[in-house]
Amino acid sequence: MKGGVAFDPKADGIVAIVHSWDNEHCLGEPEEWRSSRVFPTEGKAMRFYRKAVRPKLKKAMRQDARIRGMAVQHTELEQ
Repeated sequence: MKGGVAFDPKADGIVAIVHSWDNEHCLGEPEEWRSSRVFPTEGKAMRFYRKAVRPKLKKAMRQDARIRGMAVQHTELEQ
């Protein structure tokens, strides 16, 4: 899974997004989740992503790894 923010032309604003693949190498087309909240700036959307989306994403990844008996590595590309 990878997450961040992107401009949504239909909403005319910035939304938080998460991409998820069914393989560890992130090959192929990902499934995409988009937040219903729309922000006027990238900074505001990124703050929402960091505080509301990222913690849930990290928790889901840990739970999935436990179920599969795998280790999970989480890398934050920005702080």
